[in-house]
Amino acid sequence: MKYDNETKKDLNSLFEKYLEESFKHIKKTFKYLVPTVEISLVVSLCKLLEAMFAAGNFKGLEYTFVFCCVWAFGSGFSEKDNREYRKEFSNWWKDKWKSVKFAAKGTVFDYYVDIENTRLEEWNKLNTKDIDSLIDTSKPISSFTVPTVDTISAQFLMKKYIGVGYSPLLVGMAGCGKTQIIKGMLNEMT
Repeated sequence: MKYDNETKKDLNSLFEKYLEESFKHIKKTFKYLVPTVEISLVVSLCKLLEAMFAAGNFKGLEYTFVFCCVWAFGSGFSEKDNREYRKEFSNWWKDKWKSVKFAAKGTVFDYYVDIENTRLEEWNKLNTKDIDSLIDTSKPISSFTVPTVDTISAQFLMKKYIGVGYSPLLVGMAGCGKTQIIKGMLNEMT
């Protein structure tokens, strides 16, 4: 992907604005479900940015950057040691970074960036499937992936990463739906 000089300058200032402060706070406050290093987070951020800008539309640059930061830095958090790190990360992000405002309702993970309209929208707006028409009652329930905020967002992000040749890793507690999300995405692609 080629970026013009103005976009490069704007991206550089966003990296300077968000990364150092975020990494400092993450390191001292939160615990990932699977230990990770900063360079992995930066690579994930860059790959997601590349995927989001693949069409060459740089409208709403900071909104897209924030969306990518939230997912690259915060998606690896979950409940650990009786603390809800994902929710704590969301609360910290909303409180710390005010340039892109998230709704008070829910967490930062409940929203995607609508690049065209430069705003955050609920993931449910991407659900265009009529689940009733897709269900074949002769098949087991495990053959279906019910569109929820979690399944829609995970599949969206996985498709974005795969589209730029980056392999995503799903992490979570046993039974949280990792396998079902992947099966649902693969069924959708075939």
